[in-house]
Amino acid sequence: MIVTQPRTAEARDSTRLTVTYFLGYGLVGLLSAVLGPSMQTFLAMTGSPLRTLAILFTADAFGSVCGSLIAGRLLNRIGTHVQVAVGLVAVAVVLAAIPLLRWPVALAVLFWALGLAKTFVFVTVNTLLLWVRRAKVGPFINAADFFLGAGSLVMPLMIGLSITWTGDVRLAYWLVCGCAVALTLWVLRTRAPRPESEQRGRGGGRHYLMIGGVAVLLFLYVGAEISISGWLPSFVLLRGLTDDAATAAYFTSLFWVAVTVGRLLWVPFAQRLRPAVIVASSAAVCALAVALIVNNASSVAVVTAGVVTVGLGMSSIFPSAFAMLARRVEMTGMVSGVCLCAASLGAMFFPWLAGQALTTP
Repeated sequence: MIVTQPRTAEARDSTRLTVTYFLGYGLVGLLSAVLGPSMQTFLAMTGSPLRTLAILFTADAFGSVCGSLIAGRLLNRIGTHVQVAVGLVAVAVVLAAIPLLRWPVALAVLFWALGLAKTFVFVTVNTLLLWVRRAKVGPFINAADFFLGAGSLVMPLMIGLSITWTGDVRLAYWLVCGCAVALTLWVLRTRAPRPESEQRGRGGGRHYLMIGGVAVLLFLYVGAEISISGWLPSFVLLRGLTDDAATAAYFTSLFWVAVTVGRLLWVPFAQRLRPAVIVASSAAVCALAVALIVNNASSVAVVTAGVVTVGLGMSSIFPSAFAMLARRVEMTGMVSGVCLCAASLGAMFFPWLAGQALTTP
């Protein structure tokens, strides 16, 4: 009993922390899907053309780049849960203010701040989850990314219901604001994990090649994910699979459902297979599915099956990349920040490139 009691207490603390960080992932998922469904409301609020408000996407992405770098530099210098709380408070303040503004420039500034704050939170909880679960983090990262995807699925529904019931997005934004405040209070009552360097030393700071490789992988992956999500409806319309914009939008929903479900389905595989094997096999599946879609773009059934396959294949790459990194490298805030900064840069660059390719005759 004397031997097992500390282990039981440690396991209980690890479970509590893991659940806390899962909730953080879910909140970031909600925030990641907030802009697109709100765009028509912002157009009506500001009286601005779509071309003007398109800058909100760039502002959000640039804020994400800033947030990833700032969080990475601060994580090992201040209290870890204090840093999470600061990010959550910033999220709550920005979300409370956004629905009250009527000026495009002010909205752009606030969406930059929202991008910074949500990525600040994401980098921090991602690193802390890696500290808690260490080399066995694979299935936990998959489960955490399920919460991330679930949040991305739920937020458009919340915004739609808010618009239906109240005529604007305030209700949805303020509900998420309340969630951020509640999570802040919960985090401050929870004991933070020790930095990984105090748990075990692996000289991870010297593995620059490994860190750079994962950063490039995430740059490509997130760029591809956002490009597919953003341009899939346009691809469907341009290829004549449907002439209805609402029907075309369902293909994006189908893609995200596949990604979210796939992250849960990959959990048992993450317990048995090496992360590098999962990344390689998932990339091969995605490449074959994309080739199938491109070569059979006139078939609704083939494109639908291809979209589902791409979503299922892509779902494991992001968590497996971090699991692969956690096995070799000491996971500091800076390591997570650099990798997620690369991911944010991919989200800025590849959608533009995909749009050029899609619209070129």
